[in-house]
Amino acid sequence: MDNSQIENTITEIRKRSGAVTAFNKDKISNAIYRALAATSKADRGVADKLANDVVNKLVEQGFTSSRSPTVEDIQDIVESTLIDSGNSDIAKAYIVYRHERRKLRDEKMKVLNLKTLDPVSKKFDLNCLRVLASRYLFRNSKSEIIESPTQMFERVAILVGIGDMLYDSQIFDKSGNNKQDIDEAKSYLEKLDAFDYKFKVGDYFFNKWHFRALINHYVTLASKGQMKISFKDLLTLLAGKKLEVYADKITEYFQMMTAQDFLPNSPTMMNAGGRLGQLSACFVLGMNDGMEEIMKSTSDAALIFKSGGGVGINYSDLREEGDIVASTSGVASGPVSFMNIINTVTEVVKQGGKRRGANMGIIEAWHPDVEKFITNKTEAGVLENFNISVGIWEDFWHALVNTTDGNYVLRSPRDKKPVKEINAHQLIDLIALSAWKSAEPGLIFFDQINKYNVFAKARQAPLRATNPCGEQSLYPYESCNLGSINLVNLAKRQADGSYEFDWQGYEEIIRKTTRFLDNIIDVNNYPVPEINVASKESRRIGLGVMGVADLLYRLKIPYNSKEGYELQSKLSEALTYYSMEESVALANARGEFPLCAKTEYPEGKIPVSGYYEKPKDSHSYEWDPLIEKIQKHGIRNVLTTTVAPTGTLSMIADCSNGMEPAFALVFEKRVTVGRFFYTNKILEEALKEEGLYSDEILEKIADNYGSLKGIEEIPQWMQDVFVTAMDIHWADHLMAQGVWQDWIGNAIAKTINMPYDVTVEDVKSAYLLAHEIGLKGMTVYRDGSRHKQVLHMTNENATKTFDVSPSDYMTEYVTTKITNPYIKSQVNAALALKVHDEEIKLEPPKIEEVSEDRLCPTCKNNLVFVEGCSICIECGYSGCTSG
Repeated sequence: MDNSQIENTITEIRKRSGAVTAFNKDKISNAIYRALAATSKADRGVADKLANDVVNKLVEQGFTSSRSPTVEDIQDIVESTLIDSGNSDIAKAYIVYRHERRKLRDEKMKVLNLKTLDPVSKKFDLNCLRVLASRYLFRNSKSEIIESPTQMFERVAILVGIGDMLYDSQIFDKSGNNKQDIDEAKSYLEKLDAFDYKFKVGDYFFNKWHFRALINHYVTLASKGQMKISFKDLLTLLAGKKLEVYADKITEYFQMMTAQDFLPNSPTMMNAGGRLGQLSACFVLGMNDGMEEIMKSTSDAALIFKSGGGVGINYSDLREEGDIVASTSGVASGPVSFMNIINTVTEVVKQGGKRRGANMGIIEAWHPDVEKFITNKTEAGVLENFNISVGIWEDFWHALVNTTDGNYVLRSPRDKKPVKEINAHQLIDLIALSAWKSAEPGLIFFDQINKYNVFAKARQAPLRATNPCGEQSLYPYESCNLGSINLVNLAKRQADGSYEFDWQGYEEIIRKTTRFLDNIIDVNNYPVPEINVASKESRRIGLGVMGVADLLYRLKIPYNSKEGYELQSKLSEALTYYSMEESVALANARGEFPLCAKTEYPEGKIPVSGYYEKPKDSHSYEWDPLIEKIQKHGIRNVLTTTVAPTGTLSMIADCSNGMEPAFALVFEKRVTVGRFFYTNKILEEALKEEGLYSDEILEKIADNYGSLKGIEEIPQWMQDVFVTAMDIHWADHLMAQGVWQDWIGNAIAKTINMPYDVTVEDVKSAYLLAHEIGLKGMTVYRDGSRHKQVLHMTNENATKTFDVSPSDYMTEYVTTKITNPYIKSQVNAALALKVHDEEIKLEPPKIEEVSEDRLCPTCKNNLVFVEGCSICIECGYSGCTSG
């Protein structure tokens, strides 16, 4: 029977849910092909022939266009067809495949509390769904999940689409010459329940929280005179289906997320279309030296934690411990004591019922309490809800690298008078020792952050604080919305089986996601009024990436090679170039950010170091015409790009974290029946293509610290391409962060991984090199350095039988680019190759050493340390707020 006869005979099938869908013979062929592949007989021609036989049998059994077969009918006939055709081994593989699919279906339904699987649940793998279930899906008062993943992504997409809708030419007028009754619009906030699911565009209904966002967005624009019509007329347009075109926008945003091509930061997915409605991951608060101001900041921090955000605070304006308080004739207790208050508040206020908040605590190097601050967290149990960093300015750096004696003056925050003199070398040694011991503090280079800070002129102050993971510098009360593009999905398979990067697709998604994040600013329900004002004054967004390591695996390019660095540099440059270009287009249509005219943008300056510091002939894009466009039209967002931690987001997107290398290619999970291995999917494909895939080889990789290095059976090209965090020398971790930082407007979340046997001098040299490369901040993580080790591996037999050295690219950089004699001598000494004749045997902590606070609070599995945060590789819990 030919295909046209088949299609005329059987047109539909009945699914398990009772729904009817179009019959598609290709689905039968694909299922048989997977069974063939399982028996190493993958043959598309054989699969197609057997699929034809199945359809003929269906027709023989009386199935027609009026009597549709069920999914089970088809699967039963597939089994009998395979057996009748003499393919009993394939039939067995198909039966096993069918059984495994049923088990997986049942497990997914159990995890999601669903009776039938929705389209997203069918597509996403079980681990992705576990993460969604544990943190993102709405629950009722009994903590039962009450929405499907499809519904979750729809509520996010609808809210973002509302952001676009009010800029429609029927409604919006950029000139600001319109007067509307704002109180009339605000009156609808009192009757949200009455408008729950009353309005829609296309098939997308607005719930009452979507409706609230519509009202608030309207009020903001009407307050600036930009609404041409009354709020009632807007509702009339909606009811009259005059805005249906925005259903396509909503679908576009929905598909971008469900295709795992892009995800916004966690608070957006948790809260969009919900009561909290708070969508930002990053916040910074001021902390001025007065009890009222301190308590106001503490109260604001609590509201931010409650709404799902994390807070960065610079405590340097608080007077030092022991200083006289004039109003009471008492003695100041110092910044660290006030950090303890915020730490307690964080503990008490659980974010949106999901997790505790995260904090960044900063003290600048000139503060008299800086030494106490540095050593504070080396003790277990102190400030556990904080990341801490020391802020560095030009004066400290000058004392460290350009003076012979290294003398440096600590000053009172109260009047800036000298309090005491210390040695800059001793202070950096103390920081390095503490980071060597406990992975803290990090360093924030405020001189680098402010070097191209075009916004400082408008704020009449430099940037002095970052969000909890350090990648987002902000002024007090600013917030930032982050989102990450999954780069591995842009690797497109060619006819010869190799992969190429889709640069055109990259440009398209950068433009769409820039608009997505800009819309988030308008539909966000900010936790504090001052944050609403400051966030809309700058309209700062942070578009970033994830899946970098997986992309390089796909393209067969080593992460720490010249080719790897050049590709990463171009990816970074494209990200900022196209997002800024799209931001200019948005400014042209919607208006520049309110403070744009007061910044350095009109002077032709941009916040991108690569434009100034990389030779023009090495630029991949034409920046000068873009700068001219900014001068003509303004720009919608003060900064547009940030590479954030994507711990849980990358689990949902099923890709590697941020721009980090993979921390392990294979790692072990012990279950009651024995050992089970998680394997990087791209490595798994490569091992199968090479005929190497087996439990034995996976065990070898897991026992080799998750690395391929030095395993005889693994071809050299694979050892070179599939590098992990521990295969890459710490100097190359810095270089990778640096090539991204050249072009990123904000900063990068990256952990500089170091092996357990590095010295304190190595850590100090890493600081010197980081500043020289142009990083805005850095976090060092020496394997085994935390008081209660966050395990990289769960296998206590893991050994590392290889040593790593800096890449030629890194060595050449040090040789040719570093000119300061002190920095050059320190870095050269640290990078001198260490020859190891004997095998290096690492002794990771035994599993029983892992205390409760280093286990996942959700599922009690071991946490791992990635991008400056602890994350759970089992359920997706993250200690950071952005991902």
